[in-house]
Amino acid sequence: MRNRDDTRSHILDAAITSLAEDGFAGFGVNSVARRAGYDKKLIYRYFDGIDGLVTAMGKAVAADLTEALTPHLDPPPASYPALIERLAIALFDHLWGNARFRQMRLMEAAAPSDATQAFRAARGKALHSWMIAARGGLMPPTGDVAAWNASLIAMVEGLTLLGAAGIDEGDAGSKARLKAALRRTVTALFAAEET
Repeated sequence: MRNRDDTRSHILDAAITSLAEDGFAGFGVNSVARRAGYDKKLIYRYFDGIDGLVTAMGKAVAADLTEALTPHLDPPPASYPALIERLAIALFDHLWGNARFRQMRLMEAAAPSDATQAFRAARGKALHSWMIAARGGLMPPTGDVAAWNASLIAMVEGLTLLGAAGIDEGDAGSKARLKAALRRTVTALFAAEET
C-alpha cells in the first residue's frame, strides 16, 4: 500500500509542478507522466484520468493553504478587524513563500476553465473554513464587509502574484514594509466603516 501512496503522491507532485511551470497550454496526461517518470496508465489507474488528477491537485493546493492558515487560529482574535488583519497577513505569508501556489493562482486567473474551477472551489472552501473557525462569535461591523474583505484579498494577491513597484521580493525589509502597509490598510478600512 505504501508504494501505491508514494506513486500517487509523486504523480500529484509532478502534476502540480508541471502546471505551475508550464501552464495549462502544455498540461496533460502525457506531460505529467513524462515529468513523473511513470507510464500514463498510472494516471488513469490512480486518478481516473486528467479530470480526477486536476480535482486531486485542487485538494492538495487547498490542503497546503489550510496548513499555512491553521497556525493563525490561536489565540482567538480580539475583534473582527484583528481577524481580517490576521487573515491578510497569513495569506500574504503563504503566497510570498510558496512559488507553486502563486503560479497555480496565476494560471487560474489567466486561463479560467473547467479545470481551474477545481482550484478556485478548493481554495474558496479552505478560506471559508478558516474564517468560520477563526471568527468564533465575532460579528462583522455594519457596511459592505464582504466587498472590503474581497478587496483586501485581491490586494494581497496583487502584491504577491504581480509584485509591487520598487519592492525587492528577496529582501526581508521589503516583505516587512508590505505587511505593515497591509496592517495600516485594514486599520484604516475598518476605522472608516465605524464612522
